[in-house]
Amino acid sequence: MARETQDNARLRRTASTRTTKLVGDLTTTGLRAAKAWSVRREQPEAWREVSRMHGAFLSLLPPGAGPATPGDLIKALHSPMRQWVPLTWDDLPGELGSFTILGKDGLLTGDAIEYGSDYSEALFENHEAGIDWVPRWARQTFEKVERSVYTVLSSAGQEEYVATRQMLIEVPAGTAEFVSDELHERGALHTEAYEPLPPDRQFVVGRDSWYVPCPACNWPMHVQGSELACRYPQHSGLFRLTDEVDDTGAPRVDGPKSVRALSATEAVCVHEAIWRYITVPGVTEVELMTWLAEQPGIGASAVTKWPHKDRWDITVRAGADIFEIDLKDTRSPSQVAARPPRARHVVVPDYRAWQVAQLRRSLPAGRYEVRTVRAFKTAIRSALKEGR
Repeated sequence: MARETQDNARLRRTASTRTTKLVGDLTTTGLRAAKAWSVRREQPEAWREVSRMHGAFLSLLPPGAGPATPGDLIKALHSPMRQWVPLTWDDLPGELGSFTILGKDGLLTGDAIEYGSDYSEALFENHEAGIDWVPRWARQTFEKVERSVYTVLSSAGQEEYVATRQMLIEVPAGTAEFVSDELHERGALHTEAYEPLPPDRQFVVGRDSWYVPCPACNWPMHVQGSELACRYPQHSGLFRLTDEVDDTGAPRVDGPKSVRALSATEAVCVHEAIWRYITVPGVTEVELMTWLAEQPGIGASAVTKWPHKDRWDITVRAGADIFEIDLKDTRSPSQVAARPPRARHVVVPDYRAWQVAQLRRSLPAGRYEVRTVRAFKTAIRSALKEGR
């Protein structure tokens, strides 16, 4: 009886793994179709990609289980897959199939961008459709995204690595001259991470173009009519342009936090792949590094940033203890479990507190300590108190 129970459990795990992979392929196909749909007016050949992805989508499901036409697929992508793809969703991680890929504005949603940042499915290699329509964040893994940037980082010494990486986190946008000055002052290496400010990140008032940095990550917010929002879902908040200007003549922007419109003249920003893979998670990393260095009994000299060029994120000595820390800011905790961190202390942003329990269950027992940033700070305070 025990053997039969073990066999049944093994079969269920195998079936769940296969279904998880299937959902990843379906979602990636949907991302490709949605990306092509979003540029169909500028590039009519995108319609062919939508049709190809419709065919790829149907090939992954039993006959009659998918949208009947390419148009039906696009309509369906405005709702979470859990609502219209017939699968045994209850056996899968909650984050899978739970978000909308296409928004009302006809663009990829923030959740879709976030998912695409975490996954690089084999579908891109297994299907003959070209990759021109695929967003960079959806077709490249973390280590290979923007190969030129990571080539520079991998060839850098430790100090240059830290300076360059921190630069990409703390200066994701600015004028070309400002970015150049920061590179020299910080001792950072030149990379091809920066590009001219995209049209969807700026707006025109009078004769001038403007952009507004996100108050959380400082990357230019996406503009839709008179509304602005960061493309990263966790950086929540909707901002609106007003008819007023401030003392400098810049348009005033209302929202949940104070923000300021900046001139878009000669402005550049890190492209989307670098923003999502380096800037976004780096905001939490740098904030924690700064907090640790400011704690009495620690100091900056006891904090090592991205040791061994990012084997993990932080090493810190607090009291008699040494903490090796890996911060994980991902929509999909199952991805973390699939590639267990090298550091013992796994820390997630406070806005992902719900992931702690799942990571504790899925990571090897006894090998990791999983906490939110807030809980980790409490652990550091305790270590300092015990070390006095």
